[in-house]
Amino acid sequence: MTNELEILKSVDEKNNITQRELARRTGLSLGSVNVLLKKLIHKGLLKIEHVNSRTIRYMLTPKGLMEKVRLTYQYIVISYNRILSIERKIEQVTEDFKGCQIVLLGEKDELFEIISGKLKSMNIHFIFTNDNKNLLQYNDEEYIILTWSPDHLDKEFSNYNNIINVLS
Repeated sequence: MTNELEILKSVDEKNNITQRELARRTGLSLGSVNVLLKKLIHKGLLKIEHVNSRTIRYMLTPKGLMEKVRLTYQYIVISYNRILSIERKIEQVTEDFKGCQIVLLGEKDELFEIISGKLKSMNIHFIFTNDNKNLLQYNDEEYIILTWSPDHLDKEFSNYNNIINVLS
């Protein structure tokens, strides 16, 4: 999600949100949030109201609300297309390596749900592991290892020919 969308969403949810809270939510520095807020105000997406000498309230303008909707729609379309791309990659890999046992290597996160759901819909059994130490037993041509996490692609496994990152 873009930083602009996250700020617009956060202001829409809580118009007395502080810059520090926005920085925490977006992972940006306080200075970056300040610059981004000024940019959104300049574009007419946000306006500020001085509640008192120390408190500022940010408010979404009608133009800001429309931009939030546009960015949300764009985010959904991009996410949907990415999911379709991952599913096509899984279809291709399972076709290319027909007869191989599938091993999923990663965390049980949203991507795991997408990948495992696709495999289940194709009636393909898989093994799950989130521990690289278990990979040694799967380093032969009977197995294909699917991963989606760069954290699981250590240098020690660079000689494994059967590891495929479904995100690449």
